[in-house]
Amino acid sequence: MNTTAFGNRKNLVSTVLLVCLGLLFLLPLAVTLSGSFMSEGEITLNYTTSLSAFDKLDGLTERFAGLRLIPSPVTLKQYATVLINQPAFLLLMFNSIKIALPVTLGSLIISMATAYGFTIWNWRYKEALFIVYIVVMLMPLQAVLVPNYIIADALGIQESYLAIILPGIFSPFGVFLMRQSMKALPTAYFEAARIDGAGPMRIFFSLVIPQMKSAIAALCMLQFIEYWNLVEQAVIFIKDYTKEPLSVYLSRIAEGRVGLIFAASCVFLFLPFWFLLLGQKDLEKGIELSGVK
Repeated sequence: MNTTAFGNRKNLVSTVLLVCLGLLFLLPLAVTLSGSFMSEGEITLNYTTSLSAFDKLDGLTERFAGLRLIPSPVTLKQYATVLINQPAFLLLMFNSIKIALPVTLGSLIISMATAYGFTIWNWRYKEALFIVYIVVMLMPLQAVLVPNYIIADALGIQESYLAIILPGIFSPFGVFLMRQSMKALPTAYFEAARIDGAGPMRIFFSLVIPQMKSAIAALCMLQFIEYWNLVEQAVIFIKDYTKEPLSVYLSRIAEGRVGLIFAASCVFLFLPFWFLLLGQKDLEKGIELSGVK
């Protein structure tokens, strides 16, 4: 009885801690969503510490920023300003799509083909080469930006989207994720297919791909979200501000108007959040399969 009571109490404490952490992580999202439905005046009043003339007359020396989650009144003016009165916002959102979508599709093709070679064929130095993939994957982005910059300059694509897209397509993370997932497939499947006369291409398209839908969905979501949110590569390679992705423009959209950043951030979050809602189960299963050895 004592052991059972202790276990129940421990589970209760763990649940309370996890709920508190979850609410803490959700707080910035809740503040952003709530602020997007506030008026410019209400946002300025709640989230700035500047004193008005009346405050100074009352003898106040400082004022703390407020935190309100309920707009009063609710307004869509910030969304109208972002989506209608600022056409540059939609143009730069399209720039983000032009970067994230090719990287996602290209990385999927290259990663699947490379991982298939690592999995189904036995060749010398295979594991050594895969360790190199892992080492490159673990390197921080800042360490590989300089080599990417030099190579892009040599290829003449230094100030184009290709300088960002090509390194993303050949990212070792996709190969790692796909290979680990392929290793979870029973080898009996491949042996049975070879006995039936199936070649490597038939095995790949008829056996491997249908068994890896969750891993494919996980890779697509992770790659799209990563390059949807990119900042460093765009700052280095994109010099023309009209070609910047939306992730870079967000830091300047609120100049002079604090309220716009809330609505702009909600619009910017819509696509990644929608993908995660649709593919949450596939993402969890794909990540789980990548850890099976």
